[in-house]
Order: sequence, then C-alpha cells, then structure tokens
Amino acid sequence: MSNATKTKKKLFKGERTASTIVICICLVGFLLAVIFDKVAIITAVLAALAATATFEVTRAVGTKSKLVYILACTVSLFTVLAEGFAVAIPPATILICIYALVLMCLMVVRNKEIQFVHCATAFFASLALPFAFLCFLRLNNVADWFQGYTHHEGVYFVGLGFACSWFTDTFAYLVGRKFGKHKMAPVISPKKSVEGAIGGIVLTAVMNVIILYLFTIGCRNLYDYTFLGGDSMNYLYIIPISMIGSFISMMGDLAASVIKRNFGIKDYSQLLPGHGGIMDRFDSCIFVLPTIYCILKLLATYTA
Repeated sequence: MSNATKTKKKLFKGERTASTIVICICLVGFLLAVIFDKVAIITAVLAALAATATFEVTRAVGTKSKLVYILACTVSLFTVLAEGFAVAIPPATILICIYALVLMCLMVVRNKEIQFVHCATAFFASLALPFAFLCFLRLNNVADWFQGYTHHEGVYFVGLGFACSWFTDTFAYLVGRKFGKHKMAPVISPKKSVEGAIGGIVLTAVMNVIILYLFTIGCRNLYDYTFLGGDSMNYLYIIPISMIGSFISMMGDLAASVIKRNFGIKDYSQLLPGHGGIMDRFDSCIFVLPTIYCILKLLATYTA
C-alpha cells in the first residue's frame, strides 16, 4: 500500500470520527428536545432533515434544474412545518394537484433541461420523505390519537423506531461477519448475508424487550407512572413489532442502495464526511418510522 493511500485512509477515518462525534452530540440534543417535548425544535429539525433528504434524492437522479430543487425542497419543508405548527392550509389533494401541474409545466417549458425522471423523483421525494419524518412527530404525539397513552409512550415509540433501524444494522453486521455464508442480495449489497439478517432481527427483538423492561421500571420509579398501562401482553406485542421493524429496516437500506447503484453514486451527498448524507444515515429509519406509526394507528383503531 502506497503512502498516499495510507494518508488518504487516515484522513477518511479522521473525518468519519469527527463527523460521528458531531452526530452524537446533535442526536443527544435532539433526544433531549424529544424527552422534554419541545415541539418547535423537533419540527424545525425534522423539516430541515426532510428538505435535505429531498434534495439528495432529487440530485441522485441527475437533476440539474435549480427550479426543480427549490420547488421540491420548499414543498418538503412546508409539509413538515405546516403540520408541526398546525398551520391551516387548503385540502392536500388540491395542493398536490397544483404541485403536479407546476412540475409538468416546467418539464414542457424546459424540456431540454428537465426530464420526466427528474420531475417524478422530485414529486415522490418531496411528498414521501416529509411523511416519513412526520411519522416521527406523530409518534412523539401519540397521546393525541391513542387513548390512554401519554408523552412517555411517545418517547418510547420514537426510540423503538431508531432501535429497530440501528440495532438491526449493527447486529446484522456483527453476526454476518462471524457466521455469514449465504448472500442475501449479492448484486445490491454483497456484504449482507442471510445469517446476518436473521441474527439482526432476533437480537434486535431481544434488545427491544430489554429496553421495554428498563423503560417500564424507569417510568415507575422516576414518575410513578404505569407505562403502557402495565399490560403484560406488551412484551408479546413488542416482539412481532420489532421483527417487522427490523425487516422493513433492511428493505429500506437495500432500497436506498438500489437507487445509488442505478445512478452510479456512492453516497447521496458529503454533508457528513465519512458517513455520506442524510439519506445515507436515515434511509432505514425513513421506512421504519411510518411502519411503526401505521401499526400503532391500526391498534388504536381496532382496540378503541
């Protein structure tokens, strides 16, 4: 290995370490905002993340038009802010139709610069990604739509979404590195194995049961509060929810990798040196949070 290569790897590791420290500090600050229910801070951060992710996905397909970027990011930003701050807006169907017409007109007027794939990607990203990040906010506000729940449950369900995503990735890597023999998706992600996937799902479920136990004990001792109503069935619920979340997490990670492979990019951006962009860090969370939200919404509907 040449000295230049060694120097390059050393610089990369240094950048990654520095980025990791910054990410951890920001994450701790954000979790404190969640714990103390600072809705304004949570909304502002989620809106920024949604807009940035929208920009990264739109950029990944080779979009060159600044108008498309501005329009897509504005829609993404406004969608989160409008719900987070309870802004009264016209019906969503009307706004979506107008948005689609504007993109279509741009494609016609600037047909040499703006292609259908650019408009379609911008349209999808600026609607799907804000919804995914809004599910974070909706889980945090679970007490507003799930009878009998409080902010304590909201904090837990937000943490559950991230646990399913990050624990699955970590455990799948560790188990796959030790026992992985059968490739799960050799073309999309050659390092992922079936053994790693199974290990990630099972170990994440175990960790989530432990976290639920600790969270229940903490709520009882610190707040004199019976978490999730004290129903012993909660431990049976959390296992399938965790396993579904882990599976969706892996599919989300692979889906994000497919997009990068299709368009020949390594990372969505270099916003976080050594880590890539927002989409590179939150790709699986973007799929897991809506999944947990939908499961809880169904439970709230059919157990009311």
